[in-house]
Amino acid sequence: MHTLRLFVFQATRHHRHYNFSSQFHPLLPYFHYNSGLFCEFAMTKFALIALLSLPMFFATAAERLTFSLNRLQNGDAVTVSEADFADKFLLIAVGFTGCPDICPTTMLDYKNALKALDKHPQQAKKLQPLFITIDPLSDSLQDINDYAAFFDPRIVGLRAENFEKLDDVVSQLHASYGYIYKGKPVFPPDLPKGYTVMHSAYIYLYSPGGELLDVFPYNMDGDTLASNILSYLSK
Repeated sequence: MHTLRLFVFQATRHHRHYNFSSQFHPLLPYFHYNSGLFCEFAMTKFALIALLSLPMFFATAAERLTFSLNRLQNGDAVTVSEADFADKFLLIAVGFTGCPDICPTTMLDYKNALKALDKHPQQAKKLQPLFITIDPLSDSLQDINDYAAFFDPRIVGLRAENFEKLDDVVSQLHASYGYIYKGKPVFPPDLPKGYTVMHSAYIYLYSPGGELLDVFPYNMDGDTLASNILSYLSK
């Protein structure tokens, strides 16, 4: 049996346990994006949901987020790393521009959270929101830049130049993603036309030093998200 390109953070870490909002349901983190294919790969989908509902989120103080991704800056492609945001708390989500509902919801939550945080300008300036595409074959750098900026110009859209770099950052986030076509997993770089993208939908908050601080569930409203973030920015 083929295995999707998935990165699941197993409950083997220690020292810090992240508690989710009461809104959280274990089936929420994973979605498919082509309802016409639902019946064809329903069993695969639910098997994956079961898998993704298993992890708990732990981190050690020794873990530090590192990445090398591209962004569009003044019309030019620029490679950035965690060092370029060394003085910022990072709010990170993964997704893709062709997502019909889950990603727009996350981005609206981003937008509303940033708006709520604007009431606290000294704290708000410490935060840098990022959105990383997990569909780099379809999303150009211009696409992800424009998509992020549409919701709020402060959100930086990032794209990996290859799947090795994408896999690296996704695994560090303990997120997951994969592709399906006609009910079966397919693997990059040779994805067939019409493939379906699947991915986890958590939002991650990192300290300026790259330490994972918290993990927020999908569909946490902007005010609640802002309140949670503010508790870290105010320390």
